[in-house]
Formats: sequence, structure tokens, C-alpha cells
Amino acid sequence: MADDRAGSEDLARHEPGWGMGDAVLGMVVSLFLSVVAFAVALGITGDEDLEDIPLWGTAVLQLPLWAGLLGVVWFASTRKGTGSLRRDFGLRMELRDVPVGLLAGLAGQIGIGLTVLLLYDALGIDADRLGETAEALAERAVTAVDVVFLVLIVVVGAPVVEELFYRGLWLRSIERRTGRRAVAVVGSSLVFGLAHLQLFDLVSLTLAGLLFAWLAVRAGRLGPAIWAHVAFNLTAVISLLATS
Repeated sequence: MADDRAGSEDLARHEPGWGMGDAVLGMVVSLFLSVVAFAVALGITGDEDLEDIPLWGTAVLQLPLWAGLLGVVWFASTRKGTGSLRRDFGLRMELRDVPVGLLAGLAGQIGIGLTVLLLYDALGIDADRLGETAEALAERAVTAVDVVFLVLIVVVGAPVVEELFYRGLWLRSIERRTGRRAVAVVGSSLVFGLAHLQLFDLVSLTLAGLLFAWLAVRAGRLGPAIWAHVAFNLTAVISLLATS
């Protein structure tokens, strides 16, 4: 708590200049780099579809996307903030964050999955379309090496990068702009859901974003949210690999 108060005092003395413009810039830059990287990869390999690229290639092609997200976060902190990702965006972790986050992520995966299934059933929406992108990715994991790369993409890389960008930069930028934490939690979660470009999974992803955002806001740091994201994705990967 003393460390958090010290960080708040530092921020009060040095009002950061980053905001929603930087968050939008991060999405634009990451999307541009990702499109360029995939276009180059298809040109080099001669493949006609992204699914034809090996899973290790897909893992490598995540790097430009993540570089865009992390690059803008770093730029916002060093050029417009305190220069500390901990103070600016809450990139900090405590030992207790591990069990709290893992349990929350597991419970969230189960609870959100059941909730969305019931909702889609009530609305007459085809629930078989849920998780199509993740299923397609898991089906490409046919060797042990493929599984390793799948875990690196979904369970290791994505939770850290996405939490820092969406629950770090986006959530805090919205809160600074509106002055309302609830708006920041909901807004950043909706952006998180939309950014995945998966229509049938929009509800699930937004609800997951709400869970991660609540954990981040409640703790005042990203540690619990990162571990919850890890458990959430790992549960999905294990389930998909077991059924694919």
C-alpha cells in the first residue's frame, strides 16, 4: 500500500500526457504492422491463405502485432508519462496475484462459457460458431512443437501484452478522460472484445475483459489480471486440444 501511495504522489507531481489518442494509435500501428507482416509472409511462402502457414510461423507473425501494442505503451510512458510502466500502467505483480488470478480465470472461463451458451440459446443464435478462430488454431497443433508454439502465443504472450495495453493504457486513458472508473472498465472491455474481430465471440471476450478489468482495478495493478488471463486462455487451449 505504501508503494501504491508513493506512486500516486509521483503521478500527482508529474501529470502524464498520454491518453486515448495513444491507445487508438497503438491499435492502428499494431494492425498495420500485422497486415504488412502477413502480406510479406504470404508473398514469400506463396501460400494463399493464412491457415496454410505453419503454426510456428503464426507465432512469429504475432510479434509485429505485439510490437505495435507494446511499442506505443512504451512510447506513451517514456515520452509522455513517468517513464515507469509500473507507475503509469500498473505493471506490477505480487505473489498472491498468482493463486487469485488463476482461480478467477478458471472460474471466469467456466462461468462465462455457460452464460454465453444460455444467452445464445435463448436468442436463437448458433452456439456452434463460438470459438471458431481458437478451434481452427488448435486444430493446426498436430505435433508437440505446434503445441508449444500454441501455448507461447495464447497462454504466455497474449496475456502479458493484452493486459498491459487494454487494462493498462486503454482503461486508464478512458478513466482519465471521463473521470469515471466504471466507464473505463466497461469501455476498455468492449474495445478488447471488438479488437479481436470475432463477431460470435464478442460477448464472451467482452465479459472476459470485464473480469480482467475488475481484477486490475480492485488490486491497483495488472498482476491478478495477467494470471487470470493466463488461466482463462490455458483452460480454453486444454479443452480445444482435448477435443480436436
